[in-house]
Formats: sequence, structure tokens, C-alpha cells
Amino acid sequence: MAKPQGPAQPSPKLQALLKDFQQIASMSGYLNHSFDPPQLRLFFTLYGRVMVASPEQGLALMPQLQAWCEALATRLREGSSATIMAPQIQVSAPQTMPDGRDYLVATITFNTKVTETSYLRIRTAILAAYQDAVKMREVGFSEEDASSASASESPLPEEGPTSPQG
Repeated sequence: MAKPQGPAQPSPKLQALLKDFQQIASMSGYLNHSFDPPQLRLFFTLYGRVMVASPEQGLALMPQLQAWCEALATRLREGSSATIMAPQIQVSAPQTMPDGRDYLVATITFNTKVTETSYLRIRTAILAAYQDAVKMREVGFSEEDASSASASESPLPEEGPTSPQG
């Protein structure tokens, strides 16, 4: 009689890949996961934050932030050869930090399955998305970006924040 076996254990390679993806996610979000050998299931949450001068400016920038999220979602899907499932996007109403500064937050959630042989294109797409979120958090939208974001594929600014972010 055969001994009953527990769930298959993830390979050391899949465990190493998980650590790599966790480092990427820590840039601007977080990651949940499950092992389903021979693959790794990843559930990402990415935050894009824009500092604004006032709640009114935040409301005016909501369409540009939504456009940024949609462009990022498209790049995730295309960059991963559609291995990343269609992301869900949520843009918050303007909020105020305890120090009085106002901001908008976009939350993008997506998931994918990674195998030892398919991780590179997925990693590249996800890394680029998280780097874009960090850039937005650090730089924000410029006035030019705010008026032309819908026409631009990547509405990220080239210089200067909208307001000091201290």
C-alpha cells in the first residue's frame, strides 16, 4: 500500500523567484502568493500616488491618473504576452495626509502564474510597472502632463513635482 503524500513542494527555483517578485512588489505595493507546483501563483497590488496642491486639483487629475493606470495595465498585459490577467483599477477620491498634504491613490491589482521557464518576461513587465509607480510617487504629474495625459501613451512627467512632497 502506497503512503499518502502531502502537497508537492515548490522547487528551490520557484522559491527563489518568489523572493525576487516580493522585492519588486515592495517598491510600491505588496504581493500575495501560493505555490501550485510546477508553478507559482502571484497576486499583486500596486499603488500609484500623486501629490496635489488641493482636493480640487486632485479631482481635476483623476482622469489623468485613470489614463495612467489603463496605460500601465495595457503594458503589463503586452509585456507579459498576456500571461498577466487583466488588471483591476481603482482610483480614490482626493485624500489628506495627517500633515495636511493632499493626494490621489490608484490601486492596480493583477495576478499571474509563473513557471521556472516563463518568469523573465513576466518579471520584466512587472518591474517596469512598479518602477513607473515609484516614479509617479516621487515626481508626480506636471501641468503639461495633466492636460495631455489622455493623448500620451505614458503620462508620466519628465520634470518637477506638482507640489512639494517633503
